[in-house]
Amino acid sequence: MEKGTDKRAQDNKKSDKKQKKIMQAIVAFVVIGAVALAAYSLSVKGIVKEWDNKIYPGVTVQDVDLGGMTKEEAKNKLTETFETAIDNKKLPVVIGDKQYELIYSDITPKYDIDGTVEQAYKFGKENGIFRGYMAIKNSNSEKNQISLGFSYDEEKLKAYEEKLQKDVTQSAKDATISIEKGNMSVKPEAEGRTINLDTLDSKLKEGINGDLNSTNQVTVDLETTKPRVSKEDLAKIKGVMGTFSSSYSTSAVGRSKNIEIATAAINGTVVMPGETFSFNDVVGPRTIERGFQEAGTYVGNKVEPGIGGGICQVSTTVYRAVMKANLRSVERTNHSMVVGYAEPGLDATVSYGYLDYKFKNTYDFPIYIQGSTEGKVMTYNIYGDPSALNGKTYNMVNEILETIPPETKVVLDSSLPEGKEVSEGLSMTGYKVRSYQITYENGVEVKRDVISTDNYASVGIVVKKGTQPATAVTPPTPPQIAEPAQ
Repeated sequence: MEKGTDKRAQDNKKSDKKQKKIMQAIVAFVVIGAVALAAYSLSVKGIVKEWDNKIYPGVTVQDVDLGGMTKEEAKNKLTETFETAIDNKKLPVVIGDKQYELIYSDITPKYDIDGTVEQAYKFGKENGIFRGYMAIKNSNSEKNQISLGFSYDEEKLKAYEEKLQKDVTQSAKDATISIEKGNMSVKPEAEGRTINLDTLDSKLKEGINGDLNSTNQVTVDLETTKPRVSKEDLAKIKGVMGTFSSSYSTSAVGRSKNIEIATAAINGTVVMPGETFSFNDVVGPRTIERGFQEAGTYVGNKVEPGIGGGICQVSTTVYRAVMKANLRSVERTNHSMVVGYAEPGLDATVSYGYLDYKFKNTYDFPIYIQGSTEGKVMTYNIYGDPSALNGKTYNMVNEILETIPPETKVVLDSSLPEGKEVSEGLSMTGYKVRSYQITYENGVEVKRDVISTDNYASVGIVVKKGTQPATAVTPPTPPQIAEPAQ
């Protein structure tokens, strides 16, 4: 029993010694590893620290190597390399058979050099020391491209696009019609061409960049534009559908001139099916620069001088001619007071930017408006296809619903001699009136449509009556005659 016990004791001692050696070896290895790791760490930190104020190697911007540079050095390098060169860069633009160039300096190109340098400087430094170390060590095997921030003035690009569009655009030409003594001749239309601004904008923005080595080219197709009026459209015009004349023989020079300018502007107007004619749009603003002169106009319930006075006689004449062609108004307003050239309810007043006369062409063929002035008589003919009237004719009449006599107001005036009276202004009778469109068939009325109910103000006069008493006249004292001396 004792021998067995001794042997086990000896074995245990041997095992303990062996484990002790293993532990000592492990401890030694750990110590050596820790020392080595610490040394390596110190080495890594030292290497990374050397790059603290520099951009890591392998960092490039458009193939410009910024590795090893400080921020200031990188900024100078990028400025020197790109800023001047970008102004001279050109982007070829092909539109149809025309060649253009977008010169970058025209759109004020700008590089974000400060932002790009900051991005390059931060590369590899935001993920810890060891990742930074790896970025430094792997710099020879891979290049790290940093995008160079680039921008330009979009408003200047828009101006360039509009300039291009204007240069390439050829406006479509409408077919035109001329009528002389009842003979009609038509000149054919011509197609136009242009470019779509949205398409051009999209393609230019795709092609514009800050890469100096880019070989981009922009190609934009021309688009065909159709004329509003074709020869085929005008061929549907067969003759006169309505006509109306108005005399302005008593008008002064300025008023006559205004009527003639407006008539010349309207003459030859074509209103296509579904379109709306606007008197103000066609005649345009009444200005001295356009030749309009001063003449009497209605302002409220007064007559005052104004540029373009007399124009309302033109709109009234057009209105009456258009109604004879059985085309109804979209917008029409009566005057505030009656006018001498039209019965109450049968007029149409206009004021640029305020009141307009409009009608819509509800036929399936164009309407051609012919206007003329001769011998101080204004005439408007409405041409179209008379067969659409089905043999009927049309005219307007009015019905006076109420007559409003002017009032006379007497005002005492102490500045006038007693008994003297002075009238101011002109009295005008007011009316409430209804207008009708009458349809005739074979000269017989078959229909009566109410068009409008209008009110015209009465304008009274003011009579100033003197109250100043007459001054009494003292007769002269007769001279004294001396008696002869006794």
